[in-house]
Amino acid sequence: MTTDPRFAWIVRTLAVRPADRVLEIGPGSSDSLAYLAEQAIDGTVVGVERSATAVSRAAKRHAARLESGRVRLVHADLAELTADRLLRETGLGAAAFDKVLAMNVNLFWTKRPTAELALIRRLLAPGATLGLFYGYGTPDAADPHSPKPPLARLTEHLTAAGFDVRTIASGDLLGVLGT
Repeated sequence: MTTDPRFAWIVRTLAVRPADRVLEIGPGSSDSLAYLAEQAIDGTVVGVERSATAVSRAAKRHAARLESGRVRLVHADLAELTADRLLRETGLGAAAFDKVLAMNVNLFWTKRPTAELALIRRLLAPGATLGLFYGYGTPDAADPHSPKPPLARLTEHLTAAGFDVRTIASGDLLGVLGT
């Protein structure tokens, strides 16, 4: 696994525990799933990705984790996904997720993601956390040129969906956490 300080920071920020069930929205073919699985050693990590190409690349990159059942991939657009379909396709039954996250996923601020946030609320266990993260640099140094969404818009959307919101930033990374 390559070292990407963004993913290490996200795992620490979300306080991913060994038995957690973690859902990542839009993992692409990055190493984020590996970082999550490395921490959730007794849990399950699910990636929902709308790009068939990214799912194929992620399947190759994470083949051993997929074979073990610790990582699962679902090819779907979040806007068209239902909780029942996700839980059925991943074999998780009626289990809820302890953490849901997305890194640099634009749909949470480019439109009002009412249906998507309702789905996430349905998938979250009581007291669980949603983390929306943005930034392309590192948690150690700020990059004034790295694009970030308007914080007020993210906060407004999560608050309207019934989340208690707090923000965290480190270097170039911004996190908006909802419980």
